Amino acid sequence: MNQNRHTLLVVDDEPDVCDSVHDLLRKHFNVLRARNAEEGIKLMQENEVHIVMTDQRMPKVSGVELLSKVRTGHPQAVRMLFTGYADLDSIIAAINQGHIYRFLKKPWQPEDLESAVRDAAAEYDRIVEQAEEMLFLRTELKQLRDRLTALEQEVQRLRGS
Repeated sequence: MNQNRHTLLVVDDEPDVCDSVHDLLRKHFNVLRARNAEEGIKLMQENEVHIVMTDQRMPKVSGVELLSKVRTGHPQAVRMLFTGYADLDSIIAAINQGHIYRFLKKPWQPEDLESAVRDAAAEYDRIVEQAEEMLFLRTELKQLRDRLTALEQEVQRLRGS
């Protein structure tokens, strides 16, 4: 297994969908499959998942609900939603609330799906790079503040002499 490949989690209660996504993308991505939200959450706890792609219409927990949970527990994971139904209200709500990166409609063309997942992988890399840059800048800022405090203390010491 190539460690440089992104890991994609596909959640759909239709095994054929999970299998077809796996077969299409397995050469370029590590593809994990789950048949429901519970299995998906368990796989996310056991694996570093970079992209989550889920069906909207599933028993018990909808795709939007699953992606909301993913967003809370794994904020850097890029979230994608697909459905064969025109459930526009929930999709619009998910987009507006920032729960999903991209919406795909079933059935999709293989090249469209592959392109969307590649875009999601690039987005994940951008998010991680931005987070690392922010951490670096926070560290630099703390060091500058510490240095400023030390200089201020030195000035006070010299004034007191």
